[in-house]
Amino acid sequence: MSGITRINIVSNWNDWRTELARRHSEQADAIYRGVFNIADGKQEIKVSKDEAMARYDWKEGIDVILEMKSGARMTLQEKYLTFDKSTITFEETKTSGEKGAWYYCTAQYYFVGYTREYWDWRNRQTYPNPITAFQDWILIDLPAIHRESERNNIMWKYQVNGKDGRKSTFRYINFLDVPDCCIIGKAQR
Repeated sequence: MSGITRINIVSNWNDWRTELARRHSEQADAIYRGVFNIADGKQEIKVSKDEAMARYDWKEGIDVILEMKSGARMTLQEKYLTFDKSTITFEETKTSGEKGAWYYCTAQYYFVGYTREYWDWRNRQTYPNPITAFQDWILIDLPAIHRESERNNIMWKYQVNGKDGRKSTFRYINFLDVPDCCIIGKAQR
């Protein structure tokens, strides 16, 4: 196992979000290496949705497995966003009406990185000279967020996303409203 293992499901689905993730993964990896004592090496596991390893991604919400130099392993969910406000966002319900990642994601950590100089979300296009850098990011302890939410210590906001033919519902809070006990690392302008 490498220090950073990314699980990517191979499919014909390739939209701007897929490209955004592909172009920003190295910067995210650098952040993880700066926060954790991660072992050397990096690998990408490409699987079809039918393969057992794909279960991590689509069933458990795990995008990355981190291995520490000690050999301990941790799991992570990533979100790369372009919206003009810095929020942590979780899918509450899918377009199908099924429960979203807030309920099924078993990752231990949750990373949200904003790359507003890469994708123009208002005009739905890549900027002419896109910059692959995060302007803001936060890395949180996901079980801690769930504990604080269960204790009613988080005032969630909810919104329906109707973009790209979706009708998903999301819960979100601003970076500034994330309880300190949940934050592993953060950079915000």
